[in-house]
Amino acid sequence: MNYTVKTFIASGGERFSQLYEADAPGFPLFYPTAFIVRSLRSVTTHETQKVYLAALKRVCEWESSRKIDLAMNFHNRKFLSAAEIDDLTSYLRASKSRGKGEVISSTKYNTYLSYASGYIRWLTQQVITDSNTDKVRNAVEEQHTMLLRRKRRRAGSRAGREQRIVALKLPAETHNRLLDLFDSPFESLQQVRNSGARLRNVLMLRVLYETGMRFGELLSLKLRHFIEAGGGDSAYLDIERNHHDELDTRLNQPVAKTMGRRVPISKCLEEQLIEYRDNWRAEILNVGFLEESFIFVVHRGGRSQGNALPKTSFSTGLANLKQVFYALTPIHPHLLRHDWNYRFSQLADREGIPFEEERVIREQLMGWVPGSPMSRRYDSRHIEEKSNEIGRKIASDTSRISK
Repeated sequence: MNYTVKTFIASGGERFSQLYEADAPGFPLFYPTAFIVRSLRSVTTHETQKVYLAALKRVCEWESSRKIDLAMNFHNRKFLSAAEIDDLTSYLRASKSRGKGEVISSTKYNTYLSYASGYIRWLTQQVITDSNTDKVRNAVEEQHTMLLRRKRRRAGSRAGREQRIVALKLPAETHNRLLDLFDSPFESLQQVRNSGARLRNVLMLRVLYETGMRFGELLSLKLRHFIEAGGGDSAYLDIERNHHDELDTRLNQPVAKTMGRRVPISKCLEEQLIEYRDNWRAEILNVGFLEESFIFVVHRGGRSQGNALPKTSFSTGLANLKQVFYALTPIHPHLLRHDWNYRFSQLADREGIPFEEERVIREQLMGWVPGSPMSRRYDSRHIEEKSNEIGRKIASDTSRISK
């Protein structure tokens, strides 16, 4: 049996998703829906709920293909056997988009397994009427533990992975090509009618490059979030938490994962944003001009023209840029966030910014809470580089001490 996840927008702007049988009209699956509503809806974001549903979809597919009814089995005190757990975890790990024998990444598999095991424990407790007895409770926890033991350890140490993350940056050729494109956004443009979309795409890359904001934050920017320079202050962009925005008609709403904040932008970016807003965006049919209207919108003609730009449209635009400028191939939105942090670290070292001040400034500009794990990763980079510098000086001091 096939299953599908459908997404809806509630009257108050809340996004929610439900799991359905693909070929059967009607109501969503009862237990997965109850699990999301009772356990997750009030404490997790919609994006997290969709990942849970992706894992539960695989569990339901496994049940159907093996002719197993987990709810009925658990009601009858029949828990998963070791063989069934092995089979289920193998099913969770199998790749659905590749050839036979292919598997998903260990990180994705571990997430699916963690979410699926949490659902299975919840389901067991729901269908067993005396689940609070010691015997049943112990059996439920043993089943849960057996599932989690199937997690896979990723190759390499955690410290090594964190070092690779904080060292991520744009290759020199890509960096230079990107800066050239910022200065000449219409370079190598084949069709004049695509000028507005080209400027929009280049501007979006420039915002990511200059501010290090997340992709969802970029797509959520509204006209009121762009504040022009005045009174001696530079121009800036305001980033706000925007979950369940009633005015955002996109089913898969881009959201800000980090804290709200204000980020400064360069004079050149300010001028280009004004040009785009006043001379290109303003000419699009159905576009909004209210403060709550989104900055980056769909240019191509059609029913969605003038609407807020969806993630897929920017991905297509970026892919087109990569076809024209091969040096841009490594770019993806989150790499620009890593590159921003790399450049910030270099600037902090050049300016001699004290270690503690560097951490506080980084957390503010990235929207991280004080003492966040990501901030500590970059703190570790700073400490390691300083330690290496001092170590080299000591190692180089081979002169004899004069008596």
